[in-house]
Amino acid sequence: MAFGSGASPSSLVAALGRAATIIRRATRRTEHRVRRTAIAKPLSTGGFLGASITTWISTSPSLLPRTWWMWTFNFGFSQIYGYASGVLTQTLARRAADAIGLHVEIAEHRRERARWLGAGALISISAYSWVRGVMRQREISHLVQQDPKNLATHVVGTLGGLAASAGVLAGVRAVVATAHLYRALLRPYLPPRVVSAVSLVLTIATVAVLAERLLRGRVLEQMIERAEAANRLISPDVLRPTSPLRSGSPDSLETWQSLGAPGRKIVSAGPSPEAIARTCGAEAMEPIRVYAGKSSSRDLAETVEAVLAELDRTRAWDREVLVLFTGTGTGWLQEWSLSAIEFLTGGNCATASVQYSVYTSALNYVLDRRSPQRAGHQLFDAVRRRLDALPEGSRPRLFVAGESLGSFGGNAAFRDVQEMLTTVDGAVWTGTPSFTPLWREIVSRSRPGAPAIAPIIDHGRHIRVVTRPRDLTRNYFGGLYEPWQHPRVVYAQHPSDPVAWWQPSLLWEEPAWLRERVGHDVTPAVRWFPWITFWQLAADMPLSIKVTGGHGHAYHEEVVPIWAAVLGQDVEEAQRPAQRRHHNEIIKAIRESTPTV
Repeated sequence: MAFGSGASPSSLVAALGRAATIIRRATRRTEHRVRRTAIAKPLSTGGFLGASITTWISTSPSLLPRTWWMWTFNFGFSQIYGYASGVLTQTLARRAADAIGLHVEIAEHRRERARWLGAGALISISAYSWVRGVMRQREISHLVQQDPKNLATHVVGTLGGLAASAGVLAGVRAVVATAHLYRALLRPYLPPRVVSAVSLVLTIATVAVLAERLLRGRVLEQMIERAEAANRLISPDVLRPTSPLRSGSPDSLETWQSLGAPGRKIVSAGPSPEAIARTCGAEAMEPIRVYAGKSSSRDLAETVEAVLAELDRTRAWDREVLVLFTGTGTGWLQEWSLSAIEFLTGGNCATASVQYSVYTSALNYVLDRRSPQRAGHQLFDAVRRRLDALPEGSRPRLFVAGESLGSFGGNAAFRDVQEMLTTVDGAVWTGTPSFTPLWREIVSRSRPGAPAIAPIIDHGRHIRVVTRPRDLTRNYFGGLYEPWQHPRVVYAQHPSDPVAWWQPSLLWEEPAWLRERVGHDVTPAVRWFPWITFWQLAADMPLSIKVTGGHGHAYHEEVVPIWAAVLGQDVEEAQRPAQRRHHNEIIKAIRESTPTV
C-alpha cells in the first residue's frame, strides 16, 4: 500500500504523534491561561458593592430568633444575590456609558483616597448594621418568649456566612472558567457565532451533571434513606399498646411494625380513662386511636381501607365524636390536639389517620405535593360514605384537622369552603401554609380592612382565624363577630409562624401581611426585600416548631380552648373564668400524661 511522497508508515505515525503532543501542550496552555484569568481575576467592584449592600439588608429581622446556622444561611444566599446583581448592574452601566460616549477619568492620587474613604464607609456601615441586627434578635427573642442567643452565636454565624459565600463565589468562578475553556477549545474549529452557543450548552450540561450527581446522587438519596430508616426504627421507649382500642395492639388488624415510627408514637401516647376522669370530674371512656402506616405492599386506597377496618373493629362509629387527622410528611400528628379532644369529650371519641409518606414535609413539598392532598381526600371520602350509610340518629359527629402540610392535605378533601361547611361538623387547621387553595379563598373573601394575618369571612358566622385564644370571641382588632353558628371552623395562624406565611412569590412580591406589619409577636421592623426575605423565612422554618408554644409553628396550649369552641362547649359570660380554669387543668394533665409535648 502506498502512502504518497515516499513516506513510510513509521514516519507518518511519528508525525501524527508529534502533532498530538503539540495539540496537548497547546490545550494545557489554553486551560492554564483560562483558569488563571477566570479564577484569579480580582473581585468585581460592582459585585463587591452589591454583596455588601445585601449583607447589610440580611441583618434585618425576620420572624424568629436566629441560630448560628440561620445567620450563615441568610448571609450566604444574600451575598450571592448581591454579588450577581452588582456584576450585572456594573456591566449594564459600562455598556450604557460606552453607548453615549461617557468616560470618566480619575487621577491616581484621588483614586487612592477614594478607595480608603470607600473602605472606611463600608466597614462602618457593616459594623452598624450588624450591631443593629443583633439588637433586633434580642427584641424578637422577647416577643416569642425565649432567652436571647449569646454573642458567640451571632459571631460564628457571621463568619460562617462569609465562608459560605466565598465558597459559592469560587464555584461560580469555576463555572466561568469552564465556559472560557470550552470557548478556547472550540474556537479553532467552529465559526465565532457558533462557539458561544455551543460552549454555553456544554457548560450548562457539565453543571447539570455535577449537580445531579451531588444533589440527587448523594444529598437527596441520603435524606430519603435516613427518612426510611427513621420510619422503621422501633424505639424501646415507645411501648406497644395492650388496649384493643388502639391500632398496633395484639387485637389490631395492623401490626406494631407496620405503623411506622410516628404511628407507633401516636397510638402509644395519650391520656388514660383514669386521667381524663380525674381532670374532668366525671366517669370517662377510653379514647380510640386508629392509624394505618405506609407500606410498599399496598397503595394509598388500600391503606385507607385498613383505617376503615380498624374503625369497624374498634366500633368507633358508636362514639360521639370522630376526628380525621391528616398528618405531616412523616405521618406525625400534634399530640396537643389529639389529647385536647380526648379530655374535652370525656374520652367519648375516636381519632383516625393514615400515613401517606415517610419523608419530611420539606421533602414532600419538593418531591410530591400530591400525596398529602390525595391522603386527605381519600380518607375523608371513604369515612363520609360510611357515615352516610348509617342511620342519621346514630352517626358520630365528624370533625377534620391537620397541622402544617397536614392542613394543606386535609383541606384538599373539599372543593371550596362551602363544601367543607356542608360535609363536616367542624374543623381545626393549625399552621396552614399560605399556598393552600381554601386558605386563598378565605383571604380573597375577607372583609375589607381586615388584617391579612387574620381575615374575616362572613362576619365570623362559621369560620374564624385565630392568632391567639382571645380571637375566638373577638376579631384581631377587638371587634365583635356575628353569633357563632355550627359547623365551626378555626384556622389557627401565629403571626410569627414562617410555615404559614412562606411562599415562593416572596422572591419577587411583597405580601400583604408584611405591608401591614400588625403581628403581635412580630417586630414592626420586619421589611420585605426581593430574594432576601424569601431565604430569611426559609431559614426560620426548620426550628419554628421548637419555639415557645403560642409562637412560631408551635401550636400547644391554645388548641384546648380552640377545640372546646369548635365542639360547641360554650358557656355564659359568668362561667368563663371557671371554664378557663378547667382548660388550664386539662393543659396541665396533657403535660403530665405526655411529658414530651
